[in-house]
Amino acid sequence: MADRCSAADQLRVEAALTAYYLHSDGAFGAGPLRYIDASEPQLRVALKIAHDADPLRLLAAACGGPAAMTDALANGVVPFKPRPGLPGFFRFLVMTCAIVATADNNDSTQEFGENLARAFGTQSPFNNRSSLPDLWLRLQDWCDEAHAAGEAVRQVMLPPPGTGKHLGLTNAITFPSWRDVRRLRQLLDRRTEYRSIVDPVGAAIQLAPLVENDASFSLAMRQASAEYRQLYLRKASLLSLHRFWVALAGLLTERHSPTVERFFVPRLELRFGATLDDVELRVVLADMKGNVDPLQVLEDFPDLVLAQTASWASQRVGKSASEALVSAISRGGVPFVESRFGVWHSTLLQPSVPTRCLLLLSKKNRDVALKWGVSTEPIGVEWRLAGPIPARDCRSVYQYLGGSIEPAGPPSQAMMLVGGHRTGSGLLGRDALLPQIRIAGPGTVTLRPVQENGVKCQLRRDSDDLYSIIACAPLEGTYKLRLDENMIPSAEPLAIETSVVFFPDALEHAELGDTEGATWRRREEARVRSTCGPIVLTDTTDDHPPVNNERSARFQDCLEAVYAGGRAGWSEQELVSTMRAVLGDNAPPVWDILRGLMECGWLRPTSNLRWRARRWWLTPPSLIRVRNREGIEGLLLVGSAPANIRRRFQQTAQAAGCTVMERPGASEYTACMQLARGPALGEVAEELAWAVAERPICTPMAAPDCWPPENVDESRHRRVGRWNWAKGGFRSPDTTNPGTVNLERFRRERGDRDDIFVVTGPGPARYVTTSRTSAIVEAYRRARIAMFRWDGAHLVRNSEDGHLVEPLANLAMLSSCRSPGPALVDGRWTYVYDMTADCVGWIRSMFGQAFVDDRSALDAKLSSLSAEALGWSRNRNVFRVQELMPPPVGRQ
Repeated sequence: MADRCSAADQLRVEAALTAYYLHSDGAFGAGPLRYIDASEPQLRVALKIAHDADPLRLLAAACGGPAAMTDALANGVVPFKPRPGLPGFFRFLVMTCAIVATADNNDSTQEFGENLARAFGTQSPFNNRSSLPDLWLRLQDWCDEAHAAGEAVRQVMLPPPGTGKHLGLTNAITFPSWRDVRRLRQLLDRRTEYRSIVDPVGAAIQLAPLVENDASFSLAMRQASAEYRQLYLRKASLLSLHRFWVALAGLLTERHSPTVERFFVPRLELRFGATLDDVELRVVLADMKGNVDPLQVLEDFPDLVLAQTASWASQRVGKSASEALVSAISRGGVPFVESRFGVWHSTLLQPSVPTRCLLLLSKKNRDVALKWGVSTEPIGVEWRLAGPIPARDCRSVYQYLGGSIEPAGPPSQAMMLVGGHRTGSGLLGRDALLPQIRIAGPGTVTLRPVQENGVKCQLRRDSDDLYSIIACAPLEGTYKLRLDENMIPSAEPLAIETSVVFFPDALEHAELGDTEGATWRRREEARVRSTCGPIVLTDTTDDHPPVNNERSARFQDCLEAVYAGGRAGWSEQELVSTMRAVLGDNAPPVWDILRGLMECGWLRPTSNLRWRARRWWLTPPSLIRVRNREGIEGLLLVGSAPANIRRRFQQTAQAAGCTVMERPGASEYTACMQLARGPALGEVAEELAWAVAERPICTPMAAPDCWPPENVDESRHRRVGRWNWAKGGFRSPDTTNPGTVNLERFRRERGDRDDIFVVTGPGPARYVTTSRTSAIVEAYRRARIAMFRWDGAHLVRNSEDGHLVEPLANLAMLSSCRSPGPALVDGRWTYVYDMTADCVGWIRSMFGQAFVDDRSALDAKLSSLSAEALGWSRNRNVFRVQELMPPPVGRQ
């Protein structure tokens, strides 16, 4: 190392020391700076140099040589003025602390001046140090100003000066002293068990009492050890920030072989769908905070996932990081704890707080579940799932599996954000989508905006360790999340702080994940034929403004969450659970909402080619050219369009002199379409650079020719449901139907293939398919029962389940520029399409006249009945007026 660094290198060292010691999100937490640990192990970590490098030599060079050090100590003159983020002189102060802390390195003398001269390689003893106290006061002022300005900088609380006129503050703020460091080394070398301490808890139990009662340590060290033990007994969660542990950890590091920090470790995740037997298993990579890398996921049939875990994980994080999980799988027992509703993750360490758990067992170990009195269900061929096992048996499970108790985590784990929806580098700040805050100890947690005009929020304590964020408006900008543990008035206050960025709307993805042809397929519900001519709209007026109420707000929140988390696609289990959590209990069936998003082009579902799993993908925004009967053209925005994309479309169109109309769908739970009209549509399309198309009319061929051929057989599946014609949905397989047409649902017991639907009757022809929608439509066509009714403007579903096949639904959406979806009709949720007479004609030509009831035809039929006949029909339950008179469809 040269005697003097370049100016750029000096600033780099200054920045490294500032980040390590002064930043509130640095290694020492967010509490006030009352001491500086400038021992060699800490300096090496701060400067990011090798464990055998000399940190004093690097510091001396970064100070600019002996002349610059002399100017700083004698006159307070430093090479750089303070600047945003850097004091400019902090390395000089750290250098003085390092000389005090490492005085034991010189066998002949511990005198400050001589050891400082030795570090700089000069004979000058640096006798004039009169400006050193002033440098400490300048540091205190700089930190106070930066902290008051909202920067991530700790405040400085200088202790009373120690011995020495000019060195008093340096001696007082340096901890540990060189004598304490020497004594700690001797203590660690005395017994092997002391050197094996790996966490703050072990230090509090084994070493703190010894130091506290050993008069050979300084009074400052003995007080620190006593304070540390008291905080441990008070169950403090930030012990790793205390000066006693920091000093000890550096010395323990010297005696341990250096290891590479593991940023990610593999873990298994179980995701449950609508039913307990609908479960998905995958391997993810998670960091120490539990955050999962969405681009690093292994998912397949459960047996294949477990067989491939070892090779997949070792390629990404190395063999040592994945060894524990691979070993647990090979032994045939992996425990899981619940992350959130419907999602469980594997953890091989016993939770510090007992919690209920699941147990993944190999087939040969399935009898193990009897130990806790729980049954097992098959998940794949060679594996079974046991549980949930009650929290009272959690310890027993881990003792049986040989798992140890979870050790104390790093300070970041003492306060964590759980839940929430990540977008870009931050989180969605909408009130219904805000994360919760979990703390591990008895501290006080706060969340405040950095900007003065930021939205203020409150924290509501939901349990001993969980807080909810309550805000009257969406959070936007940077917020400071802070945890303070100040349980003993005389003790050092411990605190951690981190910055959290909130966005009111989901940020637009630069690119979207695409389906892999070798893994995922798009199921075809009906074969189509093209008809000459583009789709013509019957109306392009802005007749119904979007509804703004609580239900609409929740649905918009749901769209933002779906878009934010969908860059790499959504597993169906995770998507459904996310939507249910955001929409609440009073929403219509989530499957109808998902179908509406699919039919309007917001989402695209795919099925796995090898096992029963579905993934939903976002679709990039695109524009469709449309025109009405008068020839007026427009551009319709389709695809996944959250608020930011809709806003960009509207602003671009308006800047070009066009008008943008909002086209609300069937209810508040459907996406609102946007249609631009005006003379400069070409400019709009060119500026947005989205794909532009003109859709021809594509309609299915007449049934049964429209059904795609499938090579499927239900013989290896079990019957799990039968269509109940009275209820209009699947019920128990024992359901009996009076008619000649039956629709049955079959599921493979191992859950490794798609469900199969079989339609039989009235003749010998059977229709076997994996498409639920196609099967229901075919069953109604054969039974000649009206699945829908048309009131002149809307097609309303009569049954509680089922939809139009996708080509017809897409045609209806484009003809009306309105999204289909669930709507509240006559006090119950059903499914509604905006529908023209032409579209109804196409539907009848595909599936028969009886498939759709016509309100005008019903009225005529009613008027032809006499009063006596009508009464007779009612008494015999043959003909009910209320079923023939469809209620009006309203956007309630």
